Amino acid sequence: MRIKKKHQAGAAKNFITRTQAVKKLQLSLADFRRICIFKGIYPRAPRSAKKANKGSTAPTTFYYTKDIQYLLHEPVIQKFRDHKIFARKLSRALGRGDVSDAKRLDENRPRYKLDRIVKERYPTFLDAVRDLDDSLSMLFLFAAMPASDKISARVTEEAEKLCNQWMAYVARERLLRKVFVSIKGVYYEAEVKGQEVVWLVPFRFPQNVPADVDFRIMLTFLEFYNTLLQFVLYKLYADAGLVYPPKIDSAKEQGVGGISAYVMESKRDKELSLQASTVATAITESEMESRAQTISTVLSKFTDDAAGDAVDNDQDDDEEEATENLDQFTALPSTDTAISDIIPQPEETSPEDAARNLLSPFTLFIGREVPLEIVEFAIISLGGAVVSESALDAYLNVDTDAVPDAGEIDFDFDARQREVDALLKNVTHQVCDRPALASRVPGRIYVQPQWIFDSLNRGRLVPVDDYGVGATLPPHLSPWGDGAGYDPEAMGEEEEVEGSEDEDEEVEGDEGDEEDVDIEEDKQEEEEEEEGEEDEALQHQRELESEAKGIMYSSATSKKRKRAGEKPKKSAAEKQAEEEKELRKIMMTNKQKKLYNQMQYGIQKKDNRRDTLKNKRRKLEKNKQHKKRVL
Repeated sequence: MRIKKKHQAGAAKNFITRTQAVKKLQLSLADFRRICIFKGIYPRAPRSAKKANKGSTAPTTFYYTKDIQYLLHEPVIQKFRDHKIFARKLSRALGRGDVSDAKRLDENRPRYKLDRIVKERYPTFLDAVRDLDDSLSMLFLFAAMPASDKISARVTEEAEKLCNQWMAYVARERLLRKVFVSIKGVYYEAEVKGQEVVWLVPFRFPQNVPADVDFRIMLTFLEFYNTLLQFVLYKLYADAGLVYPPKIDSAKEQGVGGISAYVMESKRDKELSLQASTVATAITESEMESRAQTISTVLSKFTDDAAGDAVDNDQDDDEEEATENLDQFTALPSTDTAISDIIPQPEETSPEDAARNLLSPFTLFIGREVPLEIVEFAIISLGGAVVSESALDAYLNVDTDAVPDAGEIDFDFDARQREVDALLKNVTHQVCDRPALASRVPGRIYVQPQWIFDSLNRGRLVPVDDYGVGATLPPHLSPWGDGAGYDPEAMGEEEEVEGSEDEDEEVEGDEGDEEDVDIEEDKQEEEEEEEGEEDEALQHQRELESEAKGIMYSSATSKKRKRAGEKPKKSAAEKQAEEEKELRKIMMTNKQKKLYNQMQYGIQKKDNRRDTLKNKRRKLEKNKQHKKRVL
């Protein structure tokens, strides 16, 4: 029989401390953190820290031994070591003053790629899409950060470029489903390849960079998320038949920028343009003359046969119109032995398509006081057209001194003004965020930005009466509901149904004659007086009877009050269900009982919170109704 040695099996073998892992990999602590972030390896908490630490109770960070063993053959670690050697050689060359040698070393510095690590961590494309929440939130955060000594301008520009490419794709494919404007920023939810992706976009306010945040760790995460999002965007653009990276309109980028500056070009259009350019360059002048002659002969033939082809074209158009319409399926007639089934007819537009195209027939004018990035993204995602006041100002009021070679460019401001006037004639809605307007354009509907968000969240156009200029807006609730299960909108619908039933009852009661109501009230008052007199007489008689029996009347009344406050008796089925529940609890182990009690406590806590919120809402609604009646 072999003697078992201590700390050679179990938790002591399965876990390894951070110090031991750094020594095993022969890395610095900073490089160890970077490789763990890249590979997705995180600290673990063993059940017994004392056993895992071989009897020591000192606070220690543990990792799985298999994870560290897996890192031993990672090629990126070798790149870290090569970079350390490069840094030592570069510092030595600069110390000697050998600039040419330092320049040569800098040009050949070791670089690593994270493509293989991304493929390892996400075997399928849907796995990568499912894990985009943190990536997008981190990238949008750094896109809004100012450049400083800790964060370079190149990092923020790259993050902003990827964020705009993502928003341009979501807006073009109309994948946006929910929007919630909170204090932290704007929460978005998009449905990409059947997966719900939620991310947070901070407001464009001046950001104060905190001093107690370790940006080295955050930049390591950002480096990995940058590579991951590039992979995902390339695949999404390729599946949609779009060119990646998308082109940027320099004129729009100098003006307002944002997603409107990105030109989403399909691959087919690009191929056709390339073919046209190659054909145009291949044709010479001699070929042009010969082709002109052939085209003239072909046109003469077409004019001769035009009358005969007109009839055939009309027939073909009728056939195309017939095929464009959806087929209608008719069921067989019912017989004595067989009943015909009702065949559902195909719908031309599904509810999802209708929700995606809510604003397609509208053109919305966005005032300069409205945050353009948020509202423009939501409008384009719903199929609407956007006209921005700030973009028009930049288009009409060009600073010629700031434009290079302004003398060679012909700025026809009258033509630009005519274009703007023609564009403004198509505006149906104006989005403004001011308490009042000095003047209004006839024919436009003036709304606040919340009208767009609420319409998107509900999947239908909400009435514009509650969202007028200077109006008190309805509460902007989270479209994901409450974490405790309380849904204020569903509660409001229930109250509306109850209120409509009560109103119907009141209307039915009001249909009676007023004279009958007065007579009934008089009868009720007389009956109440008689009952009061009878109650006093009965009470006096009961007191006398209890004194004759030697029983105090106060104790008898207290017993009756206790009986009156008792809970109603349970039915036999309820008692049987409770007994079965108790028997099941008896069969549980102590651990299962503890877990079950914790679950029941959490459920009860949520129910109590939901009930208190419902009661609070009812009281507020009653107070509102009372104030309305008083007014």
